[in-house]
Amino acid sequence: MKEDYKGRFVKLFLAIIDVTLVYVGFILTYWVLNLFSIRTEGGMIDHDSLIALSASSFFVFYLYDLYTDWRRKSKQHLVYSIILSMVVFSGLELAISKWTPYLSFQLSFIFTVFLIQTYLLICFRLCFWLVNKKLFGKKKVYIIGEDSNMGMYLAGKFLNHNKGWFEISGYIPLTKKGSILEYVEKGDLFLLSPTINRLDKEEIVRQCIKLGKEIMVIPQLYELSLLGANTLQIDDMLVISIKPPRLSVSQQINKRLFDVIASLILLVISSPLLLALFLLIPLTSKGPALYRQERIGVNGNPYWIYKFRSMIQDAEKRTGPVLATNKDPRITVIGRVIRAVRLDELPQLFNVLKGDMSIVGPRPEREYFINQFKQQLPEYSYRLTVKPGITGLGQVLANYTTPVEEKLRFDILYILNYSFLLDLKILLQTIRVVLQREQSQGLKEGNVRKQQLLKNIDQNKVINH
Repeated sequence: MKEDYKGRFVKLFLAIIDVTLVYVGFILTYWVLNLFSIRTEGGMIDHDSLIALSASSFFVFYLYDLYTDWRRKSKQHLVYSIILSMVVFSGLELAISKWTPYLSFQLSFIFTVFLIQTYLLICFRLCFWLVNKKLFGKKKVYIIGEDSNMGMYLAGKFLNHNKGWFEISGYIPLTKKGSILEYVEKGDLFLLSPTINRLDKEEIVRQCIKLGKEIMVIPQLYELSLLGANTLQIDDMLVISIKPPRLSVSQQINKRLFDVIASLILLVISSPLLLALFLLIPLTSKGPALYRQERIGVNGNPYWIYKFRSMIQDAEKRTGPVLATNKDPRITVIGRVIRAVRLDELPQLFNVLKGDMSIVGPRPEREYFINQFKQQLPEYSYRLTVKPGITGLGQVLANYTTPVEEKLRFDILYILNYSFLLDLKILLQTIRVVLQREQSQGLKEGNVRKQQLLKNIDQNKVINH
């Protein structure tokens, strides 16, 4: 409870400073333009209207997740989010200047205020991030697992994370769980392998909590249901009510309305691109611009998905169904470009209008791969309780090459926490993912750092500590 209130205080503090800096940015812009004798419409500054407009920036920042816990996250990610949120806010300013007589902004004013406000926000947030890194970084991590291979895999995840937050101090085999007390004084954080059985997990968690140490647990898929569960009292007995991961009727109606409105708006905005690619793709490689492929939708029902062709015609005629790889020779020259910025998926907006898909949801897959995934992960069928989406929580938070089991955790988490605002946040943050290409290279960088781990860290320290 104490941490909860502490987190709320920090969010309130950040929101107040952010809104204040936005307002200060307006005042500085007026001052700068007047200093250089650049005329601004409106004459006198309307402080009340500027304060109201500055306060509205909070909603834009919220949609870009600027009030989540940014400790242990990437500063590049933070900068991208601030810039994109300010682009959206500048669009709001432009709309207000056209429709509101109280605030009339010229384009020169909007451009200048964008630069000043963005600079102020980035400086403040980076300073806040660096202070947190200084205070809460350099955590000494011990990994507890059943075998060294899993230990090395998890260590690679930490090394692939942002530098400066964690230091891998050692790997503790599960056979030595009884001697974990020996490592408590040395370590700050303990990560449990997902393969550890329930009884051993409970014992280790109990010891770490008792000794006041932070512990990270990779949840089993069924454990994710506990995150949104309600506590109830039956007579004098406390129980947790766990509901299956599916949307209620009212949620389905709200989601459908959002899908129709958002897809129509996006189709109007992207219509020039749609037309250009429809003409350009057949001119640069043999075959039609569009292709369709059978995918599995809600409740396991098949449907035809539409995409711009990014590979050579009949790419799977010889190989059969295979997932695309990095630098896949089947991908055409223009295909690499449109795949990099997700333009190949624009025709799926018609699938959304038809009702086969949603704007936001789990990534659509083919039956061939779904049958394979179900054999490894029985819970995979849970993601079929909602319509597949053009974008989703997994695409925003994970990497393109993230393992299926990890993406499934994000899919189930999305279903359990669905809301209109969550869909809107994911849709807006997809823009950041498209622009921030580092996220699609996660596996490549992770492999490099993992090799550095093997070379630079004493094997006895990591595996046999």
